[in-house]
Amino acid sequence: MHGDMLKYYSTNQFFLSMMGIWPYHLTVECTVTLILLIGATTKYLNIIINNYKIKDLLEMMEDHWQLFQNKYELHILRYYGNISQLVTKYYSVYINIFAILFMLIPLTPRILDFIKPLNESRPYIFIVAGEWGVDQVEYYYPILLHCFVCIVISTRCMVNCDTMYIVCVLHSCSLFESIGIRLENIQNKTEYMEDEVSEKYLKLVIKKNDSEEYRKMIVCLRKHQLAIEFVDVIESSFKTVTFIILFLNVMILSLIGLQILSKLGQIQEMIRFGCIAMGAITHLMSMCIPGQLLVNKSEEVFDKAYNTRWYTFSSKTIRLLRILLYRSFVPCILTAENMSVMSVETFSTVMQTAMSYFTTFLSVS
Repeated sequence: MHGDMLKYYSTNQFFLSMMGIWPYHLTVECTVTLILLIGATTKYLNIIINNYKIKDLLEMMEDHWQLFQNKYELHILRYYGNISQLVTKYYSVYINIFAILFMLIPLTPRILDFIKPLNESRPYIFIVAGEWGVDQVEYYYPILLHCFVCIVISTRCMVNCDTMYIVCVLHSCSLFESIGIRLENIQNKTEYMEDEVSEKYLKLVIKKNDSEEYRKMIVCLRKHQLAIEFVDVIESSFKTVTFIILFLNVMILSLIGLQILSKLGQIQEMIRFGCIAMGAITHLMSMCIPGQLLVNKSEEVFDKAYNTRWYTFSSKTIRLLRILLYRSFVPCILTAENMSVMSVETFSTVMQTAMSYFTTFLSVS
């Protein structure tokens, strides 16, 4: 481009290049990689910035394990704890498989050169299209090693932060489910004999002449309050990073579509960008599905409180039941900066938005 022309239109060149549609210099691939790095860095910084809140969450979880002590509550806590452990393992393995496939693609020509050599070397494939300031063929393996290290660190940041988020949300679900079970059995005289432990632990002031139902209801109400407080800490810890990641997911899914279309017929490249797309979709699901589960479990508390035989309660117990109904009428939610509720509906909306951006980019490219 002519120097005088570039002087006036360099800004347009910059913006079009960032979108990957500058005719002389496509940068979609670099943009995809940059989004992945930004996402991993954002999650890592969020954990550092909110370290004291994450510590509070873990301490609150420890308190809950000491407080929810009857056999039904312990069974529910252990059940969700087992699910959290399995999710952590499988999610880590799942993402690592895609990361390994992604990293193996540039090594394929080198392996084939060793197994089935040709008269000339096969072309060098780079994980990331970039400029390192050196001869890329001569320093191919150091560059490849640098890319491998970046990918491993980035994926570990994503997996570790995501699984911490999932574990906390699943624990909150176990609290609401145990409260629901308690409400269902509030009139069962043979259950919940351990409530004296809860009363002492919560430092509740209960008179000796108070009915058994009243004692159970006040413990239930206090535990429900603790569950809400726990969700509030989760929300404040992750809502900002969730908003950023949702935006990045829309961008990366849109751009990945362009890359796959441009690489039709190139099996290795399609596999490479297909791995990124599957990883992005899985990551989006890991944020939305736990949020939906939390909404469902917190709604169940209202349903089970409403279905109790309230007409047999004392007036004091009914007043407590009204408070519980009022607090549980609106379900607990996790949001992206209070702009979007993390749910299956949000997952669908993000996917639709990504597709609309993809078609827009496709029409102007």
